Amino acid sequence: MQSIEFTSQLQNRIIKIPERYKDWYDDTVRVVLLREPKHLPQKTDKTELQRFFDKFNADLTGYHFNREEANERR
Repeated sequence: MQSIEFTSQLQNRIIKIPERYKDWYDDTVRVVLLREPKHLPQKTDKTELQRFFDKFNADLTGYHFNREEANERR
């Protein structure tokens, strides 16, 4: 089985096959459609989560991280 790949815009339920594949036009083919992800517009203001972390203040004075204790298996 041969395969080709190209990108096409659906127009009124029609998929246009590029001219360079004209030798495929009268063949029986299997069609698999993969939708391209839609790019969502990026908000210019900060998200609620980002605002939370901007305000978050943790005092870690005196905190000592012990790698051995953290990796200890019980």
